[in-house]
Amino acid sequence: MGNLQILITDSSAEFLDALTERLRGDFSVATCQDGRQAWEMIQAEQPGIFVLDLLLPGLDGLSLLQQLPVENRPKVLATTNFLSDYVVEACQKLGVSYLMRKPCGLDATARRVRDMAEALRPSTVTLADPRTTVSNMLLRLGIPTKMRGYAFLREAVLVMVHDRTQSITKELYPTVAKRCGGNPLQVERTIRAAIHSAWDNRDESAWSQVFHTDGPIPRPTNSAMISLLAEQLGNDHNEAG
Repeated sequence: MGNLQILITDSSAEFLDALTERLRGDFSVATCQDGRQAWEMIQAEQPGIFVLDLLLPGLDGLSLLQQLPVENRPKVLATTNFLSDYVVEACQKLGVSYLMRKPCGLDATARRVRDMAEALRPSTVTLADPRTTVSNMLLRLGIPTKMRGYAFLREAVLVMVHDRTQSITKELYPTVAKRCGGNPLQVERTIRAAIHSAWDNRDESAWSQVFHTDGPIPRPTNSAMISLLAEQLGNDHNEAG
């Protein structure tokens, strides 16, 4: 992380010194207390992370962000004494990564900076095989490999993720039947039985984790389950990629 440039702009010299001390050694840190000077330093230094007090002399933080070009814009951690719906909405529109209310703890602020720096590091994650990912999803939902509908459901999700507009009954079931054996009616019935069995004996926590929701999950139809799992598979691989 030592080569990552961080610019800290804050009206408080005490805050600047204290935060710089916590980050020194891990990052290359530059500081200033004026919005216009911050604008000039961004052009010259091109920092990867910008810690910005929204209430600044010369040029306020929101106005400064509005002037920044989208290309090569640093990750922004914004701090403010005045947290309102307008400020939150404006920060969201301007792509602020974190918004912290002052007075914010120095250790917490330093942790947020390190989180942002970690997110900027190139990913070295190897994408999991989609078939393995779907298998793990089904096992967590309580659909074991020995259940007859397991193989049909796994294949249906893998087919659906490549074309989510296809008809379940007219296209998907016949394709799965051709790949796994059987006929479209058997595919439909065995998938339904597997889903109902898993839902009746479900672990709410496991289902919530798979579908990334905290709310109640109603008993899904074949179409809903296949579509949800296909969507989650696509999202997981997009995020990993």
